[in-house]
Amino acid sequence: MDVIDSFENKFTINNTAIYYKKWIVENAKNTLVLLHDSLGCVALWREWPEELAATLQMNVIAYDRRGYGKSDNYTVKRPINYLEQEAEILNELLQHWEIEKPVVFGFSDGASVATIYAGMFPDAISKLIIEGVHVLLEEQTLQGVRDAKSMLETTKIAKVLEKYHGDKVMDLYTAWTDTWLSNEHQSWNIEHFIPKIQVPILVVQGAHDEFGSMNQANAFDTVSNEITKLIVQDAAHTAHKEKKEEVFNAVVNFIKK
Repeated sequence: MDVIDSFENKFTINNTAIYYKKWIVENAKNTLVLLHDSLGCVALWREWPEELAATLQMNVIAYDRRGYGKSDNYTVKRPINYLEQEAEILNELLQHWEIEKPVVFGFSDGASVATIYAGMFPDAISKLIIEGVHVLLEEQTLQGVRDAKSMLETTKIAKVLEKYHGDKVMDLYTAWTDTWLSNEHQSWNIEHFIPKIQVPILVVQGAHDEFGSMNQANAFDTVSNEITKLIVQDAAHTAHKEKKEEVFNAVVNFIKK
């Protein structure tokens, strides 16, 4: 069965309009919520939302965080707990959408938000999928951010991203890199949320992830509930793009079981 409809809308939280898009199937029994990465947005999930909706026969919602994509710009300096703030916003969105026990799938920064959310609200979701997650700060993480900052300064990536973020590109790019490289951020760690997670977890990580070692994925070994790991060979940070079929099938099988 195909996706029968999709629609876009915005919901305002603390004077910031949050854009979201929903893909709808007939008689859906659950909803999958997608959380994008540090330079991502709804559009950059590309064909994944519609294909997941059709394959799983679930409704799928993806949204742009503050300052990203079609959401309002957000230029307030990011505090060390900004990802925890984003988890609180996710909770407000789920209440607005009247969604109970969704499956949550986060990528990169979105995976960190999803991890925090699952620890903050352990009864609120049914399953957790995280790809390229950051839960602790490593030199490898910092070097990946430094390289991204250099890419902004030496390539045309900002121009490419304007297609998705408009005139917000420089604000979101520098907010990301400057926050992670700041002295204040060097004590950042969210591992304390992991033992609070009460649902099955799928951890996906590229074997050559430039933003984190296997310490990130292995941090989830502390959970007492079911955990499945997929280490994607010949893939770096964007495993779902680099090895789409392998990751897509793993996500589908994990949700279905």
